[in-house]
Amino acid sequence: MRKSVTNALAVCFALALTACASTDDALLKTVPIGSGTSTLTTFEFIKCVKGKWTPIGPRVREYGLGADSQAVSIPGQGGSSTVLVVAQPAAYGTGYTIYGDSAAGSRYVAAAHACD
Repeated sequence: MRKSVTNALAVCFALALTACASTDDALLKTVPIGSGTSTLTTFEFIKCVKGKWTPIGPRVREYGLGADSQAVSIPGQGGSSTVLVVAQPAAYGTGYTIYGDSAAGSRYVAAAHACD
């Protein structure tokens, strides 16, 4: 019984992660609404952005997109992300790109630039 519950929870967790990735894939296919570089490391930058975005949209998600890419997103209606920042290591810190709805995203872009 215990193993069945553990397996069911693992499947639910995997499906939840897949849903995040698929909704963010749609955003990644859109035109970026902002970009920049930061002198912070990738993880420090993501932590900073998450701290700046939390007062604007309290449901902030943070996750890895690959071996060296990190992301922060704001979920909208139906669980799909409305704003997404993808950060990757750069020569002197972190390079990042912001995707999303330009009308709603302007506050998030300004907040992310505060972490430059």
